[in-house]
Amino acid sequence: MGKLRLFGRTTVSIQQCLILLVFVLVIAIPVQAETVNINKADAATLQHYLKGVGAVKAEAIVAYRNKHGKFKTPDDLKKVSGIGEATIKKNRKNISVNKGVTRLSGKKIKANKTKTSSKPKSKDSNKG
Repeated sequence: MGKLRLFGRTTVSIQQCLILLVFVLVIAIPVQAETVNINKADAATLQHYLKGVGAVKAEAIVAYRNKHGKFKTPDDLKKVSGIGEATIKKNRKNISVNKGVTRLSGKKIKANKTKTSSKPKSKDSNKG
C-alpha cells in the first residue's frame, strides 16, 4: 500500500505523486497579466506584456504614439500598422491609457495628474 505502479515497472509513493501534481499545477497556472500603460510604456514593456505583440509591433506602437500623441482609448491601437482587433481583443483587460506598467522593472504609475505650481513664474523674476 501507499505505492503506485507507473508504466508497468516504476513504482512511486503517493506522496511523490502529490508533490509532482502540485509542481505541475504551479507551472501550468498562468501568471496574472499586468495592466500596461500604452501611453507611457516603452517598446520592451509592450512586447513583454501584450500577447501577439513582438518587437516590430511594439516599436510601431511607440513610433505612432510619438508622432500622433497619446492614445485616447485602447481601441486607438488599431490605428497602428500591424495592430488589429484580434490583438486588442486578446489584451483588452490589460491595456490602459492612464495607468499600469511602463517599464519592465515593474514600476507602475497611477492616473496622470498634472502638477501645478502655486507660484506663477515670471519672465522678469531673474532680472535684477
